[in-house]
Amino acid sequence: MRGYIYLGIMILVGSATSPLAKLVVSQLPVGLVPLLRFGFAGLCLIPFIGGVGPLKALVRHDWRRLAVVAAFCVPINQWFFLNAARLGTNAHVGLFYAMVPLVVWVLAWRLGHERLDLSRLGGILVSISGVVVIGVGNLLGGESSSPEQTRAVMLSDLLLIGAVISWGAYVALSRPLVLRHGAMPVLAGTFLFGFFLQIPIALATATQWPSMLKLATPSAWISLIVLAGFFTPLNLALQNLSLRRLDASQVATFSNVAPVLTVVWGVWLFHEALSPALVVGGLLTLGGVIWTSRPAPAASRAAARTSLAGEAPAACPID
Repeated sequence: MRGYIYLGIMILVGSATSPLAKLVVSQLPVGLVPLLRFGFAGLCLIPFIGGVGPLKALVRHDWRRLAVVAAFCVPINQWFFLNAARLGTNAHVGLFYAMVPLVVWVLAWRLGHERLDLSRLGGILVSISGVVVIGVGNLLGGESSSPEQTRAVMLSDLLLIGAVISWGAYVALSRPLVLRHGAMPVLAGTFLFGFFLQIPIALATATQWPSMLKLATPSAWISLIVLAGFFTPLNLALQNLSLRRLDASQVATFSNVAPVLTVVWGVWLFHEALSPALVVGGLLTLGGVIWTSRPAPAASRAAARTSLAGEAPAACPID
């Protein structure tokens, strides 16, 4: 029950992430935002894990996996996600992220974390058809938009594919770390390791900073502070806490309520159009992913959890 409560709060918080990120990257440099967002979020989590001791243990025992997880979470995913949010709409960001459970399930199967279920092939095809419907809607709806806007939305959709794959990889690969070291230490380690991985990318884009920072409004900075100090640590902490109690595919499936709410926020706050193709494609995507990501039998979940955690999982201050 605690896992489902965590997921409910996570869905509400996560649905507001895309609108906030869209406002932030419209005025602040894309290369700088992840550096500030995840660096600040990681520092906020240190008091909740009892200092840097758990981080040292995490790095000492699992630094290779932590580096991969942090790379997918921060520099890779954020480059795709923030550029897509800057170019496209919240509705498309939300609906494309509904494909994450599919990526998580495929990776979990290939890594041996979950069983192969061929009956889920139909769900995969339905999910893909939903994305195709959205893409065709973009092409057919181009007459009502300028060519520049149509190209921007199509480029955003291509970037969202990379964002979805990288985020799904982050969720699937982080679960063994969560089971071994605890939800909060892994999250803090991911944020701080990702912060250091983001530094070269941020420096490579430093020439773009002065012009944008001069024009940035207080609302953009406030949104970044809220995103870094509250939404990011709370949302992903709830995700990691849920991963200690539920399968990765279950957590990802429940997360699909957040994209629906993201579409609602986009229509309400940004006056984005809710086209028939977006509605039909969104329903197909959500329906297919829910079908694909049905939870595995209890026995296989218990066996996978035991093999992932090892014989003596590390204790954590908050689990």
